[in-house]
Amino acid sequence: MSGKRRDAFGLLLATLLALGLILWGACFWIAPVWQWGYRPAAYEAPAAPRQESEETVRWPIDLNRADAQQLMQLPGIGEVKAAAILAYRAEHGAFRTVEELDEVRGISARMVESWDGLVEVGPAC
Repeated sequence: MSGKRRDAFGLLLATLLALGLILWGACFWIAPVWQWGYRPAAYEAPAAPRQESEETVRWPIDLNRADAQQLMQLPGIGEVKAAAILAYRAEHGAFRTVEELDEVRGISARMVESWDGLVEVGPAC
């Protein structure tokens, strides 16, 4: 190979190597276009606004008159805990104080404290 051809081949090889490094750096170092091991987050459409139910909760809830549906409006109360409150009320009679709730299995004193203003004890039914 002549000297000029060798120089041209070396220049072409260096140019291709430089372009390859630039492309590789642009794709993986500067602005990672491909990231292996990560899945893009799935698109979730915004949730529709909640419709107000016809029966709005009237606060505070009377522990001696509330049914399971009303009790389930309290934070942290589902079907099981609402049933436990109703069973306790059926077994021991009407609640005398709100603090008596922490004697119900599954209800803690901390939960009762967080319901300040949400529950009350009215006259027995």
